[in-house]
Amino acid sequence: MTTERWTRVKAVFSEAMDLPPAERPAFVDHICGSDVALREEVASLLAASEGGDSLPDARDAIASAARAVASDRDIALRSVLEGALGRQYDIVRPLGRGGMGNVYLARERALERFVAIKVLRPDLAIASESRERFRREARIAAQLSHPGIMRLHTFGEVGGVWYFVMEYVHGETLAERLRLESRLPWRDALQIFIALVDALECAHRNGVIHRDIKPANILLDDETGRTVLADFGISKTTGVGDSLTASGAVVGTPDYMSPEQALGWSDVDERSDLYSLGAVAYTMLAGQGPFATGVTQEFPHRWLLQDPAPLQSIAPTVPETLAAIVMKCLARDRAARWPNAHSLKQALAYERENSLETLPEDLRDLPSFAPYALLWAVGWSAIAILTLRSASERALLLLIALLVPVGLVLHVWNTGWHELGPAQLARVAWWPPQWWGMWWPRALRRPSDLWARLPWRARVVRAALSAFFITIPALIALRQWFAARGRLAPGADEWFVLGELGIAVAAATIVAGALGWARHNGLTLVESARLLFGPTVASSSWSAANIARLLVPETGRVRPPDRDAPADYRRAISDLLLLLPASSKELASSATAAADCLLHAIDRLNAESASLARDGSAADADRLSTQLAALGDGSSAESPERHELRELVRRQLEVVRRIRARHELVAQQRAHFFDMLRGLWTQLCAACDSAGDERTDVVSRKVRALCQEIVAEIESPPVGPPAVGALSA
Repeated sequence: MTTERWTRVKAVFSEAMDLPPAERPAFVDHICGSDVALREEVASLLAASEGGDSLPDARDAIASAARAVASDRDIALRSVLEGALGRQYDIVRPLGRGGMGNVYLARERALERFVAIKVLRPDLAIASESRERFRREARIAAQLSHPGIMRLHTFGEVGGVWYFVMEYVHGETLAERLRLESRLPWRDALQIFIALVDALECAHRNGVIHRDIKPANILLDDETGRTVLADFGISKTTGVGDSLTASGAVVGTPDYMSPEQALGWSDVDERSDLYSLGAVAYTMLAGQGPFATGVTQEFPHRWLLQDPAPLQSIAPTVPETLAAIVMKCLARDRAARWPNAHSLKQALAYERENSLETLPEDLRDLPSFAPYALLWAVGWSAIAILTLRSASERALLLLIALLVPVGLVLHVWNTGWHELGPAQLARVAWWPPQWWGMWWPRALRRPSDLWARLPWRARVVRAALSAFFITIPALIALRQWFAARGRLAPGADEWFVLGELGIAVAAATIVAGALGWARHNGLTLVESARLLFGPTVASSSWSAANIARLLVPETGRVRPPDRDAPADYRRAISDLLLLLPASSKELASSATAAADCLLHAIDRLNAESASLARDGSAADADRLSTQLAALGDGSSAESPERHELRELVRRQLEVVRRIRARHELVAQQRAHFFDMLRGLWTQLCAACDSAGDERTDVVSRKVRALCQEIVAEIESPPVGPPAVGALSA
C-alpha cells in the first residue's frame, strides 16, 4: 500500500470515527463510492476498533492514529481558513467535525460578535458536486427565517476555501443532553417537540424537506431557551430535481430516517420529516430509539415488518395522548401519519393546554361540572328556603335547583363509563376549576395539584380564606333568616356582627403573617401572592427559583434543584444519595466525589469568567476600535507620538479581543460542566427510581461511567471544552 493510499484510508477512517456508530456504514459508502477496496480497508479498521475480541492495545493504537490524523487535518484546515478569512474573523477553536468539513467558533472583527463558520474541506472542494451541495445548504438556510432554524449570516469563497458564517448558539446539542440524562421529563420533551414542529412547518411551507432530523442536529440554547434546528446539508426542495443524490441512494441517519427514505424512494415528502421527528421525540421520552435493539444493517426490512414498541410500555409516565401523537408520527404507512406539520402542531398545542390531566375527548368537559352543579343547587335551594315564598314558588325554585345536577347525570350517561368506572368519573367531575387556589378535599383534587407540596403557612392561609368566604355569607344569611321570621333574640344581632368581625380579623391576621414570612424568605409581592393565593394546578410559574425552593418535596423524593444554581444541584444530589439503599454505598461515594469536583470546577470558572469580564468587556473593545479608527492609517508626516499611540491602541485592542475569546471558552467549559452536573442529578434520580428492580444494574453502570467521565475531564489538561452548540459538519 502506498503512502498516499494509507493516508487516504486513515483520513476516511478518522472521519468515520467522528460519527456515531450507526451512521458510519452510510458515510463510508458515500465517501468511498465505487472504490470497493477503499471501502473494505476502512471497514476492517472500523471492525477492529469496535470488536470485542480485538486486543485493547490494537484498538488504542487505531484510535490514537485516528486522533492524530484528525488533529493534523484540523491544524491544516484551520491554517488555510485563517489565511483566507483572517482579516474578517479571528478563529477561536473547532466546534465540530464531520465528513464534509469543520465548524469553527470565530469572532467577527467588524461587529465584535461570535459566529460559527462552516468550511468545506479543500480536498472535497475540488469536486463540483461537493461545492454545489455546500452551496445548496447555504442557499436553503438563507431562505428560511425562523427563530427555530439556524440563521445564516453570509456565504463565500476565498482562495479556494468555501465557507458560510452562521449564528453561534450558546448551548449543547440534544444528543449531548440525552447522552448525559438518558431521557427528558415529558414536559421538557413536549416543549422541544413543539418548537421543532414549528420550525419544520416553516421549512415545509418554503418547500424544504430536511431529511436528516436527529438529536445531533438539534441545538438547545442555554441563554434564550430556544430549540434550534440545524444542518440542511442533505435537504431537498420540493418540485426541484435532486441531481446530487443518485436514484435509489439512501441519505440520512439510519436510526431516525423513515422507511421510505431508508428504501431510497424519490418522492420523499414532509411526512418523512415527521417520522424522523417522531423518532427524536420517542428517544427523548423513552431514553432509547424506537428500534434500539435492532441491527442497523437490516433497518429497512425491520421497519417495514414491525412497529416500534408502544411508547407507554417503555415510559409509562408519559401521558397517553402525547404517546399516541408520537406513535402516529412513527406509522410505517406514511398515509397513516400526520398529514403535515401544521396538523401535528395543532395536536401538540392542544396537548400542551390539556397536559396536566389527560382524559378522553368526550370527557374534557367533565372536570369541575360537579362543583358547578353543587353551587347551582345550593344557591337556588337557599333562595327557595331562606326567603319568604309561597309553596308553589318554592317548588319551582327547587325544580330549577335540580336542572344542572340532572344535566351532570345525563352528560355522564351519554358519554358512557369508558374504562374509568363510576368512582373515577365521579372524582373527575369533582375536580376543582384550574383557577382554584383555596381549600378543597384532598381526595377530590386533580392528580397534578400541588396542595400537598405547599408550605404549611400557605395551606393555613388558603384554609383560613376558604373558611372566611363560607362562614361570613352563611352568618349573614342566617341572621337575616331569623330576623325575617322574628326569631332573632335581643342582642343577638350584635353577637352576629362581633362573630363576623372576629372571623375577618383572624383571616386578615393570618394573611398578614404569611405575607411577612414570604417577604422574609426573599419573595417579591407577586411571588408571595402566587405562593399564598394562586391556583394550585401544576404550571411553569411554580418552577420559579424563589417559589420552587419553598415547596415541600414529593413523598419519597427530595426537593428538585433550581435549574440555574450549581450549588443547589449539589444540595439536591446530597439529599438524593440518602435515599439510595445501603448496598449502593460505593455508588454514592463516587457520585459525591464527582459532584464535588464539578462544583469546585464551576466555582473556579465563575471566578475566572468574572475576572475576564472585568478586564475585557464589549464596551472596551468598542471604545478601542473607535479610537483606532479615529487615529487613521497613519502617514509619513505624522508625529512619532501619534504612531506610537496607534500601535499601543492596536495592541490593547488585540489583548482585549483575546480576553473576550478566552471568556467565551471559559463560558463554554462552565456550561459543559453544569450540563454534566445536571446529568448526574438525572441519572441518580433514575437510580433511586430503579432501586430493587431489574434496571438497577444498568442504571448504576451509567452513573459510574458518568462519574468516571467527570473526574477524567476535570483532571485532564484544560485544552478547551468539548464541542457543544455546533453543527454536524
